[in-house]
Amino acid sequence: MVDLAHFIESRGSLVATWELHRIGMNRHSIAQAVSGGQIVRVRQGWYCNPWLEIDCQRAARIGGQLACTSAARFLGLWVPTGDNRLHVVVDPNSCRLREPTSYRKRLSDPSAEVHWTGRDESFSRVVVPGRVAVEQIARCASPEFTLVVVESALNKGLVTLAEWDEMQQRIPGTRISRIPSVSRLSGSGVESIFVSRIRALGLDIRQQVLIRGVGYVDAVIGERLIVELDGEQFHQDAARDRRRDAVASASGFRVLRFLANQVTREWELVERAVIAAVVRGDHLAA
Repeated sequence: MVDLAHFIESRGSLVATWELHRIGMNRHSIAQAVSGGQIVRVRQGWYCNPWLEIDCQRAARIGGQLACTSAARFLGLWVPTGDNRLHVVVDPNSCRLREPTSYRKRLSDPSAEVHWTGRDESFSRVVVPGRVAVEQIARCASPEFTLVVVESALNKGLVTLAEWDEMQQRIPGTRISRIPSVSRLSGSGVESIFVSRIRALGLDIRQQVLIRGVGYVDAVIGERLIVELDGEQFHQDAARDRRRDAVASASGFRVLRFLANQVTREWELVERAVIAAVVRGDHLAA
């Protein structure tokens, strides 16, 4: 007997009625599986496992795949805050789109952003591949937003530099020219934002620099100004951080340490602190 849950997963997390018929399920057994909570009818003629992520169910219910920012978030990429819409991609000739919460109602939800550029089921039936999500974001999001997502995709191996180069050839020149150069060195979205903004000030900054006795630091401005960016999940060992700072200072470095929220919400303060340190010459070798 076919393991129903495993079968659905093997079909890209979504199966059609005809596929269930092929494994021996008839209308009655399908209805029983739905009423018994074994499967969920997300759309007329389409079913998923009950544990499928809610946004994927909502996208499938509309009639498409999770896409763009929503797909990037689902895939675990760093996604800046600010866009909480449900992004869904459908085929150009799609019709009968439905509400994300009810397949019986026609789509009218303004929080759903529909992309009509075509589905890509090479990864899953419910979410587009990472490379597709990245290109969708590059076509519609701000340059900084795009930078964060691209560097995250590079960092996590969902996109290669060669694939990003190919994408840039397909994106309108006026848009791609505004996206900063990307790197695989950023360890978080906050690092991507910080480094990009510091470079925009015309300052020389290097990432993931190995310093003897200290280890790797997030960034170094000039020759001697270390910058560490403390997120909620990182640098939680305060004693270790203070010791690293002390060793760095004893070696002739200066250290600036910022919280992630300061970079994203109090940038003017962060910028003033960096500029003041540079004016003092903290970035120069003694």
